[in-house]
Amino acid sequence: MIKFATNIVFATDFSDSSKPAFRYSREWANALDSALMLINVQALQPGLDIDAAVSQRFFDEQREAAKSQLDELLTEARKERASTAAQLLTGMPSEQICLFAKEQNSDLIVMGTHGWSGIDRVLFGSVAERVVNQAPCPVLSIPLQKPAEVAGMHTLNPAPRQIILPLDFSDCSMDAYEYAVQVAKWFDASITLVYAIEPLSYSLDFTLTHPLQDKANRKKIQDRLIQLTEVLTKEGMTAQYEISEQPAMEATLEISMSRQADLIIMGTHGRKGLSKLVMGSITGKVLQHSPYPVLTVKSPKFAGGHHPITGSSSTATAHS
Repeated sequence: MIKFATNIVFATDFSDSSKPAFRYSREWANALDSALMLINVQALQPGLDIDAAVSQRFFDEQREAAKSQLDELLTEARKERASTAAQLLTGMPSEQICLFAKEQNSDLIVMGTHGWSGIDRVLFGSVAERVVNQAPCPVLSIPLQKPAEVAGMHTLNPAPRQIILPLDFSDCSMDAYEYAVQVAKWFDASITLVYAIEPLSYSLDFTLTHPLQDKANRKKIQDRLIQLTEVLTKEGMTAQYEISEQPAMEATLEISMSRQADLIIMGTHGRKGLSKLVMGSITGKVLQHSPYPVLTVKSPKFAGGHHPITGSSSTATAHS
């Protein structure tokens, strides 16, 4: 069994939204016997003249308060993992989180998807989105569930038992497949592969695809899903697949609900600049709307000895 994370970073802004992510970071570090680093980034306010005495005093007070809160989290984490460390950073949060993870050769970032600004909303287009897009490693995003969501859901297990894996057979989604295998093996979880066949749309000449072509395409998709599922069962895992004719985001969330999922694993392109998430921003949409933890996979790293179970993987690397 290959350990998929040996060096975990938990990024916090001390909001209530970060509390579930703190719990996940501790439990995953314990389960994997991984190093755990707690970090907080003190953001420089736009227009703040840090050379001015009053600004410097304000910044020092904010930094001292942050240090005190970080020390409290460190004390709590060390009750379970004595080796846990913490560091206070300064700058643009998303930039500093990704830079720190790169410098520390971290292989997993854990963070909440709310917070960072005091506004009760998912910050995609802001900190969380930039971290997912720019991180040098996979990111585990933990949402703050609203009471209405919790009322209609099963109790989520930080040690996942049911994993949902949307696929489109791209290199990015196949990297997520390889990563999901290791997560599932480690936690003894079941995997459900999901392929969403988008509803038919008219072409430029206002004609629909021929029904026979649709049938043939569906058969190819099903054959590939059967093949990938059989690979997992031969590895001694519990696996199944579902084909949905709903839009990908709706299919992913609906199947996650029906399967009582604990975790969704998805691939990302992670390109710089005008970065786009895989499958036409489907990953981004799932992250925005999902009441389930979402593990986005980019540049996955595995311990030495990892061999892709499908025989190929586009970006997976090994490290000791």
